[in-house]
Amino acid sequence: MICKRCSRCGKRIQTGSKCNCSQKRYKEYDKDKINSKEKKFYSSDQWNKIKDKAKELYEYIDIYSYYVSNKLEYGQTVHHIVPIKREWEKRFALDNLIYLTESNHRVIHNRMENGEYNEVINELNELVARFKKEFDIEE
Repeated sequence: MICKRCSRCGKRIQTGSKCNCSQKRYKEYDKDKINSKEKKFYSSDQWNKIKDKAKELYEYIDIYSYYVSNKLEYGQTVHHIVPIKREWEKRFALDNLIYLTESNHRVIHNRMENGEYNEVINELNELVARFKKEFDIEE
C-alpha cells in the first residue's frame, strides 16, 4: 500500500483517498457560522462563482506563502481579508479575497484573534497589491 501525508493534518493516508479531517473541519467551521445568513451565503452560487474568480486571479497559488515564506504553494481556501461578520457588504468584493493554504488560513485567523487584526488586514492588502503590480493584473 502506497501512502501519503494529508496536507491539512499530517495524518498518513492511502494514496488516492481523501482524509476525513476535512469533513471534521467543515463541521467545526460550520459551528462557528451560527448566523443563517452566512450559511446561506457560503452555499450560494454567487459565492462559488466569486470564489472561482479569486482562485484564477491568484493563479491558484497562496500569495501569503509566496511572499512571506518564499514558497510556491497551491491554495486551498478562499479567505475574506476583512471578515464578512464585520463588513457584510464586502462579501463579494474580489479585492477582499485571497487564496490561502489551509495552514496559512489557520495562521491568519489565529493572528487576527490574538490582537493582530489590523496588522493582518494591512499585510494581506499589501500582498494583494504587490501581487497585482508584480504580475500586471487588472480586475
